[in-house]
Amino acid sequence: MPRVSAAHEEQTRQRIVEAALRAFVGHGFHQATIQDVVRESGLSVGAIYTYFSGKEDLLRASCDLVLNQELEALSGLLGRATTVREKLEISVRFWFDFIERDPAQAAFIVQAWGEAPQTPAIREMLVRRRERLSTFAQMLLGEGVARGELPAWIDTEALSRGFGALLDGLLLQWIEDGPAYRRAAAEPRVHAFLELLYGAAGNPW
Repeated sequence: MPRVSAAHEEQTRQRIVEAALRAFVGHGFHQATIQDVVRESGLSVGAIYTYFSGKEDLLRASCDLVLNQELEALSGLLGRATTVREKLEISVRFWFDFIERDPAQAAFIVQAWGEAPQTPAIREMLVRRRERLSTFAQMLLGEGVARGELPAWIDTEALSRGFGALLDGLLLQWIEDGPAYRRAAAEPRVHAFLELLYGAAGNPW
């Protein structure tokens, strides 16, 4: 039997992860089954288990896939900015664009919060997401300090986590508001936070 190339293996793995993500988004983690992943991917059960040990393994890979795609896309946009202020503005717009572009994935995050207390794999996924996003935000804030756009005394780690909590809170409000949600009303709440940050640096937003 000819040996399968590493590129083919990676393509197959990616196909399975994308299928699992669709299954989780469509059915929820607990309701989704390996058979759902089989249907979404068009592959066999054996093929799924060749690459993944089960649903929890697929959940971790799905989380990494979403984060990698989102951070890669955001990094591409940030490359056009010349100041950290512009990068923060782009990041905020990107967050709200994500909700509008893929509401099913955004809703899956909220659903995951509800299931996390009973499901260690989901809790682990959410912690991984939070840590990676916090690290990304801390990198931006640290760049602002290094360039003199933000004061040296700010705690970049605390601010990055606070900023993430603010955005996650707005994600909850989006779910709560339902059809009444208006981006034009929600986005200024984030800018109010940034106004305080830049006001502390003597550079009002």
